Amino acid sequence: MFVHRRFIFILNLILLSVILFQTLQKKDFKSKSSVYCLINNITSNQNFYSNIVHIPELNILFCDIPKAASTNLRRLIYVHLNQSKTFVNLDRQKIWLESKDFFHKYYLTKNSEFILKNENLFKFLLVRHPFRRIYSVYYDKFVNNHIDDTIFGWKHFAERILLDIKTNETLLTIRRKDLQLDFRTFLLYIINSIRKQRIINSHWEQIVDRCACCVINYDWIGKIENFEQDKKFLLKKLNTNSLEFPSKELDKQENKKISFNDFQLIQFFRDTIQNDNDFQVLIDYYKPDFQLFDYQIPKL
Repeated sequence: MFVHRRFIFILNLILLSVILFQTLQKKDFKSKSSVYCLINNITSNQNFYSNIVHIPELNILFCDIPKAASTNLRRLIYVHLNQSKTFVNLDRQKIWLESKDFFHKYYLTKNSEFILKNENLFKFLLVRHPFRRIYSVYYDKFVNNHIDDTIFGWKHFAERILLDIKTNETLLTIRRKDLQLDFRTFLLYIINSIRKQRIINSHWEQIVDRCACCVINYDWIGKIENFEQDKKFLLKKLNTNSLEFPSKELDKQENKKISFNDFQLIQFFRDTIQNDNDFQVLIDYYKPDFQLFDYQIPKL
């Protein structure tokens, strides 16, 4: 009798889970994220406030996500608020360093918690496939680092990564040999950081955690993969009048990335890592992003 009741209880739990996951496919993101966070018992990073931007003049709130059009979104907001009509001369140094004080006042603090409850704000995210963010940041910062190196010090970061993974090298030998950070070493560094529970760099940090998706009820999620359509909706919501979303050509790269579809990208990561246990660590870390933003979870 006890075994029978236990079986019925477990069966009911399974049925409930199936119903809830089917509900996710039919409801908006607010409902989907609420159910997802409840089922998976996800708690958010308590330091997420510093990643959230509130622009009262535009009645918007969004999460700052590197490698998901964050620079061009800044350009758009900067030009709009300053009543300008051009993105000329708004390079990365201008938009991230020289305009730092301009944007700083818009980032939330823990004392701004009440703003999150404002239902009249348009709260949104611009997201991207986790592996595409990683692939993009590697090329953008470590291959085509001619722009960002002198400003943000990515060359020194590459040396730190090499020291962490290539334990037989020293800073002196790295510089003597002129060792460059290859993509496999970069991936192994991310995996090693996940395993050791280090603080993950914002450029490849999990979005669900970074943006407190289990705390903030976002109204809309735009995808970089569908940005030609999604940007039209966003521009309308921002009421930017005649402005268009800045072109990615503003940050031209000398070495172009290879274009992959999702299947090819996943296979490329797996082949590069060369170890399925390591690959699984990467998948598990980004699993909330894959699930909540409807990206296919890689399978071994």
